Amino acid sequence: MRKIIILLGAFTLNINFISAQDELQSSLSDYIEGLMEEESSKIDYEELLEEMEQLSEHIINLNTATERELSRIPFLSTIDIHNILIHKKTYGDFQTLYELKNIPDFDLVKIKKILPFVTIEVKEKERGWRNELKNGKQAIYHVYQQNLEEKKGYKRDEEGNKKYAGQPFRYYIKYQYQTAERISIGCLGEKDAGEAAWSTTNKGFDFTSMYLQANNIWRIKQINIGDYNANFGQGLVIGNSSLFGKSSNTTISILSKEGLKKHSSCNENNFLRGAGVTFGIKSIESTLFVSHRKKDANISNHRITSFKTDGLHRTENEISKKRNITENILGVNLTYKRGQLQAGITALFYHYSDTLSPANLMYNHFRISDDNQHFNIGVNYKYNWKRISLFGESAINAYAGFATLNGLSIRPNSRLNLLVIERMYQPHYQANYSNAFGENSRTENEHGLYIGTQLLPIKKITLSMYSDVYVFPWAKYNINYPSRGQDYLVHIHYNKSKKLNMQLKYKYKEYIEQHYTKQNLRYANHISFKHIKLQSLIEGNKVATAENESYGWALSEDIQLDLTKARININMHHAYFMAEEYNNRFYFHEKDILNTFSMPQLYGKGHRIDINVKWLHNKLMQVYFNYGIYIYTDGRETIGSSYEQITGNKSSMVKALIKWRF
Repeated sequence: MRKIIILLGAFTLNINFISAQDELQSSLSDYIEGLMEEESSKIDYEELLEEMEQLSEHIINLNTATERELSRIPFLSTIDIHNILIHKKTYGDFQTLYELKNIPDFDLVKIKKILPFVTIEVKEKERGWRNELKNGKQAIYHVYQQNLEEKKGYKRDEEGNKKYAGQPFRYYIKYQYQTAERISIGCLGEKDAGEAAWSTTNKGFDFTSMYLQANNIWRIKQINIGDYNANFGQGLVIGNSSLFGKSSNTTISILSKEGLKKHSSCNENNFLRGAGVTFGIKSIESTLFVSHRKKDANISNHRITSFKTDGLHRTENEISKKRNITENILGVNLTYKRGQLQAGITALFYHYSDTLSPANLMYNHFRISDDNQHFNIGVNYKYNWKRISLFGESAINAYAGFATLNGLSIRPNSRLNLLVIERMYQPHYQANYSNAFGENSRTENEHGLYIGTQLLPIKKITLSMYSDVYVFPWAKYNINYPSRGQDYLVHIHYNKSKKLNMQLKYKYKEYIEQHYTKQNLRYANHISFKHIKLQSLIEGNKVATAENESYGWALSEDIQLDLTKARININMHHAYFMAEEYNNRFYFHEKDILNTFSMPQLYGKGHRIDINVKWLHNKLMQVYFNYGIYIYTDGRETIGSSYEQITGNKSSMVKALIKWRF
């Protein structure tokens, strides 16, 4: 095995077919690595990648695209979208994609990122229902994954009983029907590893979901029936599929579609179930939505002590918490759009079948208690003027808690971009479905100022930096007193040519009252040839506390080879890591099966090896296979804990996906 590891480290193969979605994953990986380091953002990666897959199949015509449609394109800022619309209004329809270089702030790097998702059609296609339905695309996904080593929860005791009710594999089946613009229909069924495939409550699946989304039906802009998500404003009231956070993309604060959006992933927690409708009359857009669903919770004497959010129902204890409370939600949004001004108001009312009663702990002091209902109301705004964008939202809740976020994005010239975000969330502002920019996992108990900038000091070099300072006025989890913190990041990207680019990133984080600091330094290079892409990455970190200092370092090697003629593409990734403490852990992006964003956590000492195979059998069928293994060399005899514990120093998993299109 040692010889195999050495060979993999020296000659790591990564054979990869470069599709539009692969390019997107590469662009998103650094962004999401930063978010995962914080472990504070509620992101549905599966749904995000699925949205991009559908966008790459139903690309956007820039000549007919609205502001809402353009907002679906990854990494376009508010100012970028504004500039595209102004260009069309001033000069008429695009005649060629080369015209994008004439739009302010559109450099070759940005144009390259959006090209897989846009097209130019001078003559608009027929948009009738018959044409829409005729050209609709259908797809079926079937996924299977399983750990190869037996976990403690599946082992039978002397009486023949085991702790996990089901089998040690996960699978799901998903069906989707999508037209170019108007109709999206889908359903799925899923069973997690350890859950029973067949029981008194499960009939093949533990979780099922269905959705229908229809757009542009007379004055009805959108209808959602079944499972869906909602995002409005800056996420202070509701933003349950937003992507907010700090990363090397220092001047991009949000990547989400405002309004209602179908929920098409296996995420069992963060979504709404019911119906919603959006009307548009001239400058006014109104949205009304309702939700009624069962949720998992910990209950004691008809009092909800906490919500269970992992969606797992494997043991008797987990099954007893399965969908044992009811949540009802009523939401409304009114948005006014006129020229470059947008303003709106959002209200969310929710009611639970049992009384909310969190544990009597210091950090729970301001949480909703001894009540089963609550509401949030917020007003938001956005104004674009030339190279300046102002945005923000302010909200209150039923207990007069207040939260506000305000931002300024400015690009004075093509070489400088600046983003400033100020937020103030009072401890007694409570919003169960919010997901706003911040350091905390919840939008509460935080004051902060974020300043991000992106500079192009000389040709081919991009310098990105941010600073974020914040205060927590009240206690947090495991911290029973007010505290402060600060983050700083410097990221240098050298894009020498299409074949070579290098990146250097330094990040500093400090929690002052806890005497905690963490520093990360990462170097990466990417080399591209006709059919081969090479990537090398090295990262080190240092964590200092009042008691001790700990260190970590990791190496990652990739070689990507595109065998287009064979229609078989293989990825192989190898990382060697040494992280003394849990706080020294690393996150490295890996290629994975379709619509899966893999960012495994590396902690301890050992190797991470991953192989990903993609077979394009024909235009109608794609097959993916993934094998990943951890090999620990730090002397451990077990991996994991409790019922997830594995005996030995190796943990491996296989995944397979088949996609049929018709």
